[in-house]
Amino acid sequence: MFFLENTEIVENDRVGDGLYELKCRAPQIAGKGEPGQFVHVEIKPHQAASASPLLRRPFSLYGADAEQGVISILYRIRGLGTSLLKEAKPGEYLSVLGPLGRGFTLSGAGSVALLVGGGMGIAPLAYLADRLLESGCEVDVLYGAETACELVALEKLEQSGARCHVATMDGSRGHKGLVTDLLARMPAEKAADIIYSCGPFEMMARVARFSKERGIPGEVSLESNMACGVGVCLGCAVRLKAGDRDYAKVCSDGPVFSIDQVEFEAGEGGRK
Repeated sequence: MFFLENTEIVENDRVGDGLYELKCRAPQIAGKGEPGQFVHVEIKPHQAASASPLLRRPFSLYGADAEQGVISILYRIRGLGTSLLKEAKPGEYLSVLGPLGRGFTLSGAGSVALLVGGGMGIAPLAYLADRLLESGCEVDVLYGAETACELVALEKLEQSGARCHVATMDGSRGHKGLVTDLLARMPAEKAADIIYSCGPFEMMARVARFSKERGIPGEVSLESNMACGVGVCLGCAVRLKAGDRDYAKVCSDGPVFSIDQVEFEAGEGGRK
């Protein structure tokens, strides 16, 4: 079940270079939103007659507080829509549709979860880490970014109780190189009971190979352009492995899929 809410903006703060965290009051979405699900936000130009951007923009849930009725998203300035979104002020309103899509399957209490996130892929994983820790799981996070100033979710993750291991491409914090380099450091006997990942496609392909090599089940959250967000327009099709149906819709069949279900060898996003 999803809802269409006229949400009041609580905060819209810059948290890094071109990175923002938006919080808005959406009690129905906050009460139902699960890690891995997303919202579709209508972004309108301020004091302009133009209808552009016409389509809603999808954002992963970065957090949802059912008690306070507040959801949060983490976003990077990438184009017209997000450039306009950063101008939105507390007290203003946004039309938000959600929660949408299939979220992560939460591991059981006492299990060890390994979360591997790169760049903006950390957003759904940060919310997932909160929920896993609340349920009694141990959580290890491998967190990669271009530079230290982009590790905007690190404090949130550490405060929640997750064990964090960092990689930056420029070496400004943690390991210098790819976040997947850190997989080689995981103990061979029992790296984790389950793996969750979100980020660049090449990164998730490497995580999928690690999952297969170690015999660890897992799930990945895919990114795609989503025009409708509810599985109607077919614009977000992703290829699945042989034995499954040929294609699935990221917005409604996902965005979370079993790690062994996605055809990573097909190229970026498994697209045609």
